Amino acid sequence: MTSIFNYQTFDVFLNKDTRTLKITLGKKCSSLTLETLFELESLLAWCISKVEISTIFIDSAYNTFSSGHNQDVLQSLNEKQLLKFNKKLQKITQALSMLPQIIVVDLKSGAQNVGCELAIAADIRIAHKACKIQFDHAKLGILPCSGGISQLASIIGQANTKNWLLTAKKVDITKLEQSGLVFESYTQDNRQEVINGLLDSINKQASISRIQTKLGISENNRPQIDRMIEFENKIAKAALIPQDWKESKPESTMPAKSMKEAVKLTLIKNNNFPQ
Repeated sequence: MTSIFNYQTFDVFLNKDTRTLKITLGKKCSSLTLETLFELESLLAWCISKVEISTIFIDSAYNTFSSGHNQDVLQSLNEKQLLKFNKKLQKITQALSMLPQIIVVDLKSGAQNVGCELAIAADIRIAHKACKIQFDHAKLGILPCSGGISQLASIIGQANTKNWLLTAKKVDITKLEQSGLVFESYTQDNRQEVINGLLDSINKQASISRIQTKLGISENNRPQIDRMIEFENKIAKAALIPQDWKESKPESTMPAKSMKEAVKLTLIKNNNFPQ
């Protein structure tokens, strides 16, 4: 099957039976790059007016959905470049909630850091029964500031959000399903059956009713999410001060005295952020 668009970082296919646009990430690598985000933004802009498409299904050419940042590439970014990446990902995660299509993400066997943030922007997520995801942003010296705080909390609640973000431990499929983050899991043997059943069920709904239902849910959550996004924007800039992402082991690079000063500067910059 040939991709219907000539993007460099993912392939795009159209299934007319279920009116599904399938995006398969990972033509170059399993990590999430700025190039991928620019291409996704272009494709999603095209999707806005395509109300005849019922579903956008996003998966990966790899066993996992996304490994998130490539640490070597991340360490090479300056403040401006990292902030640009964060803002672009935040823009995409917000756009996914406003599209008329139902967004389905297949986490496959897992995802990490910013890959998780892209996945939680979907309306529905499925995963392999061996799936484990990890919000390991802090291990890389970055923050989950592109939906990892605002949208995650609206899905799984404040307690789970704290547990997952503050420990950076891997979360297995049992917890993913119990929290509501994953709707349905599959084995390799019945993966396609689960996917086809889900896409077919969505497609059989009345188009206008389905679209209005999605937008109604999004608008109901919008005030809380908008408030949290504003906060994410603040901490995204403030967290750039220590430049921890440039170090291979950010947790062990700063002595206590320097750390205290960095936190102080972060809080000052956060409080002075223009409203």
